[in-house]
Amino acid sequence: MYYIVFDIGGTAIKYSIMTDKGEMLESYSCSTPEQGKGNTQKILLDIINEFKDKYQLEGVAMSVPGGIDDDGYIHFMGQVTDLEGMYLNKYIKKHTGLDAAYDNDVNCVAMAEKYMGNAVNNKNFVCITIGTGIGGGVFINDQLYRGHRGMAGEFGINILEHRLSELQSIGDKSFSKLGSTYNLISRVNKVKESQLDGIGVFKLAQEGDKEVQNLIEDFYFSLAIGIHNIVYNFAPEKVLLGGGVSARPDLIEKIEEKLILLNEDILNFVELDTCKFQNESGKIGALYNFLNRNK
Repeated sequence: MYYIVFDIGGTAIKYSIMTDKGEMLESYSCSTPEQGKGNTQKILLDIINEFKDKYQLEGVAMSVPGGIDDDGYIHFMGQVTDLEGMYLNKYIKKHTGLDAAYDNDVNCVAMAEKYMGNAVNNKNFVCITIGTGIGGGVFINDQLYRGHRGMAGEFGINILEHRLSELQSIGDKSFSKLGSTYNLISRVNKVKESQLDGIGVFKLAQEGDKEVQNLIEDFYFSLAIGIHNIVYNFAPEKVLLGGGVSARPDLIEKIEEKLILLNEDILNFVELDTCKFQNESGKIGALYNFLNRNK
């Protein structure tokens, strides 16, 4: 049996034809359109219809960046505002005849890790993705916890530090602002008056640039503060880290160093690890979500 699986983001819409075993037969990507004109829905329908007959598709699975009720109502969609305030599952069913299921993007990452990744044997764990912002997915007693309006795990909105006298700039002290790679890159480029990407930023640090090294150390420290707070809120057995920066071989070591500074005992009862599937996690989890909902 074949399914079309989407990973919808603010920059790109990635999609694959997958089997029910998670095998990817074809994979593609296109730019996410400018929002506000309803073009996202049209693109999704065009892609689905392109493959519908070729593979005799059984359904549509999606990973999306938003807060979603169990019945599929989308309360908000981050940067992909075209899809807010609608039942995308009903829309797809009406226009293609195919059943659709979707969940928050980091919930999908967490499901992929639980289904066939680095959390198969963990009943209580948290996934944190580090990218444009910070996202989260939470498993409690072997069950994905979505919370009211699907808002559970929006860790990036957490405020890490602030003062009442500086309330107008409170967003600058959020987990996403202080702990995301996107904002680390922005800070480095502002200081160095450059246009580096993430690889360039870490390369500059490896070459001995003290300014960049200090900014990266602060980045790791902010990640450690956010993880420290999450650990003491949820008491997980494991915290899994995803996003492009999770490919760095020293990521876990660097964050563990900072966690010990905050609490020397914390690593005695929680394990840090990276997500197994990295950039494919969202699609694998989305497929698992569809199959689980349509048993």
